[in-house]
Amino acid sequence: MKAIPPLATLPPTYRKALKTWRPVILYFTNEHCPACEMAGPIFRHVAEPYRQRADIYMLNTRDAPRHPNVTGTPTVLFYRDGKLMKKLKGIGTEDTLRQDFALHVGRVKPPSRHRRRRRCHDLNWLHVTLRTLRTIPDARRRNFS
Repeated sequence: MKAIPPLATLPPTYRKALKTWRPVILYFTNEHCPACEMAGPIFRHVAEPYRQRADIYMLNTRDAPRHPNVTGTPTVLFYRDGKLMKKLKGIGTEDTLRQDFALHVGRVKPPSRHRRRRRCHDLNWLHVTLRTLRTIPDARRRNFS
């Protein structure tokens, strides 16, 4: 197995992207790759809930500088604290990709259901109660004591 290249050997664009406290996911694709055409929508669908918790980049291998760990497309690289945690050649199934995201980025809360607000009190009851309340001096004037 090849040794993981140190961060210093990466092109400057990748080094700058990896200097963050957030997890970084690099997805390498090619516009002429049939596997990438099928994997792209699946990757976007799985990655969407994680975009607030990780830096996710979709890179075209023609435009992006060469990365030493990318030998084919599609390739997904999971980084944490500038260290390569996992490399995927292809994305596998949607479920395995979700598991990899959950493992390396963390779980995302499921969307909450909209709950109807309960009424705290009945306003008519409150108005009636406040109208009939009497202070002690007022009660003495009306001979309630």
